[in-house]
Amino acid sequence: MASRAVRDLEPARSPSSSARRFLVPICLVVVLVRATYVLRPLRNDEGGYLLAARQWHAGGEFLYGDYFVDRPPLLMLIFRVASLTEWDQAIRVLAIPFVLLFVLAGWRAGTLLAGPVGGRWAAVVAAGIMCSPALAAEQADGELFGAALVMVGFALALSAWSADSTTGRFGCAVAAGAAAAAAPLVKQSLLEGLLLLAGLVVLGWWSQGAARRRALLVGAGGLLGALLPCALVVLWLAAAQVPPADAWHDLVGSRGAAFDVLWSTSPDDNIRRAGMLLVLGSITGLLPVVVIWLLTAHRGLRQGSAEGKVITLLLVFGIVGIASGGAYWPPYLLQLAPAAVLAAGALAPSVSRAGAWMRGCCRLVAAAALVGTLASNVIYATVPSAWSSQRTGEWLADSKAASDTGFVAYGLPSVLETADMPSSYPHLWSAAMRTLDPGQTRLRATLAGPDAPSWVVQINGLNAWGIDEGSRLRDLLHERYQVVAEICGYRVWLRADLTRELAPPPPC
Repeated sequence: MASRAVRDLEPARSPSSSARRFLVPICLVVVLVRATYVLRPLRNDEGGYLLAARQWHAGGEFLYGDYFVDRPPLLMLIFRVASLTEWDQAIRVLAIPFVLLFVLAGWRAGTLLAGPVGGRWAAVVAAGIMCSPALAAEQADGELFGAALVMVGFALALSAWSADSTTGRFGCAVAAGAAAAAAPLVKQSLLEGLLLLAGLVVLGWWSQGAARRRALLVGAGGLLGALLPCALVVLWLAAAQVPPADAWHDLVGSRGAAFDVLWSTSPDDNIRRAGMLLVLGSITGLLPVVVIWLLTAHRGLRQGSAEGKVITLLLVFGIVGIASGGAYWPPYLLQLAPAAVLAAGALAPSVSRAGAWMRGCCRLVAAAALVGTLASNVIYATVPSAWSSQRTGEWLADSKAASDTGFVAYGLPSVLETADMPSSYPHLWSAAMRTLDPGQTRLRATLAGPDAPSWVVQINGLNAWGIDEGSRLRDLLHERYQVVAEICGYRVWLRADLTRELAPPPPC
C-alpha cells in the first residue's frame, strides 16, 4: 500500500517526455547506422550529380552548364552545397539530417493519425526504410532527399488538418504546400505531398459546415505555400536566362524519350530489374506494408476518415510512379516510403487482425534494415571488388596530369568524380547517351577532335545495347588510344599522344 501511495504521488509522465524517451534513442541509432555509410564509395548517381554540381554555371550548353542532367534544380542545389568541400563523401553526411527529418516527420504524422502508439510504429518503419541498404537507401540520391520533403509535407498537412486555431491551421498549410511543392523539384515524380493536400481538401469540401471551412483554409494555405518554391524556380530560370521550354524538355520531356529508348534497346534488363524490385521490396518489408494496407485497411480504425482514404490514393500513385520509371533501380522503391509510413502509423495500433499483420510488417522492416546494414558492412569490409569504382578513380587521380580529362564507357561518372577529372563529353550516364546521342555521333566527334579526353575507362562492352554495331567507336579507340592498364576489371585507355607515369594497381 505504501508503494502504491508513493506512485500515486509521483507526477504522471508527460506525453512530450514519453516521446523524447522514444525518439532520442531511435534517432541516435539512425545516425550511427547512417555514419557507417559515409565512407563507402559514391554510387553512380551520387558521383555524377556531384561532378555536374562542381561545374554548375550559367550560360552553358545545358541547364546546369556543360553536362546534361535530367534532374530538377533543388537536387542539384543540394549537391552544390556538398561540393563546397573537396571531400566527396560530404554528400553522405548531408543526407543524415534529411533522414532524421523523415523519421521525425513520420512520427508526427503517425501520432496525428493514431495517437502515440501510431507515432511510434510510424517512426520505426521510417527509420527502417531509410536505413535499408537493400533499398539503396545508404546512398544520397534524389529519392532519399525528395522522400524526406514529402514526409515533412505529410506531417505539416495533417497538422494543418487537425489544428484548433485558424492561424495555426493556415500557417501549417502554407508550410505543407511549400514542402510538398519542393519535393518534385528534387525528383519529378514525388507529387504525393501535393496529392495529400488536394485529397484532404476535396474530401473536406464534400462535407458540410466546419469541415468545408477547414478545407477552404487548408487549400488556400497549401496553394500559397506551393507557389513559393515554384516562384523561386522561375526567378532562377530568368536569372540564368534559361527558356522555360528548354528546362521542361530537359527535366520532363527527355524522361519520356529515355523510357522509350530503355525499353526498345534493353527490355530484358528492365524486366530483370523489375523482378528484383519486387524481391527487394518484399524482403525489406516495404511491399508487405503496402499490401496489408491495400487489402485489409477497411478493417482498421482510420479507413473511414479522409486521411485513411487519401493513404490508399497515395500508395496507388506511388506504384504507378515506380512502374512508369522504366529502369527500375532499387531507389525507385523509396517513392512508396512516405505513404507506407502513414499506412503503418494508421493501422498498426488497431486491435484487429489487420493491425496485427501490420505490426508484423513493421517488425520486418526494422529487422531487415538491421540485417541489411550488418551484411553490407561485412561486404564492404571483406570484399575488395565492392570498392572497384572508387579504387579506379583513385588510381586515375594518382596517374593523371592536372589538365587531363576523361570518359567512362558507359556511365559510372563516380569514377571521374573520385579522380577529380572533368569530362569533355556532356553525357555522363549511359541512358542519356543512348537517348540523346544514339548513333554516338557526338561521342566519336569528341574522341576524334582536339578536345578528346585524355583517358577512357571501359566498364561495358563497346557494343553494349548494340550501340556500336559498325565498330566505328572501337576502331576509333584503337586508332587514337592505347590500353595502359586494367584496374579492378576495368580496361583503361590513354590517348596515344600522351605519356603518363602510372600509379601501382590498387588491390581489388
